[in-house]
Amino acid sequence: MAGHLFMVEQSSRVSRRRLLQGMGALAALTVIPAFPSYASAPEDSSFAKLSTLLTGKSQLPENFTRVLLAAFSRIDSSFSSKTSRLQQWIDQHAVSANEMSSKLAADPSVADLAHLPTDILTGWYLGVVGKGENAICVAYIEALANQVVADKLRPPTYAYGAYGSWAAKPL
Repeated sequence: MAGHLFMVEQSSRVSRRRLLQGMGALAALTVIPAFPSYASAPEDSSFAKLSTLLTGKSQLPENFTRVLLAAFSRIDSSFSSKTSRLQQWIDQHAVSANEMSSKLAADPSVADLAHLPTDILTGWYLGVVGKGENAICVAYIEALANQVVADKLRPPTYAYGAYGSWAAKPL
């Protein structure tokens, strides 16, 4: 009987040890990027220029830019060539951000790029790249839509009121 108790206690030590090892491994994983390819995204000056033009911000976070570009490239392998074509078209036609959508829609030579400005802005402001099952969330707090309201809403949320206030039925 005493031997039996010893075995149970010894096995519980092993399980505690395994639990602690697992917790240590889990803690280490939080430091490692979930998508290693994001960390090594290629530089794309066209994407940076387009982002600056579309958002109207001269300074955009480098890490967010890199992760956003990597997510776009993951969904569409020709993304960089599309941003390059769009940037060349903008330079040739001296198009401002305000008139970009209408001029893109009117030019059949760049019809395949008409969605690009909206996609890029969605990535910057919502922190989501792609749609449906292919959507990749790359940011939340850093997303520009949440940065705009950060002075009033902390943490950024759409649930107004105290925690749990959304659970009660409205009057």
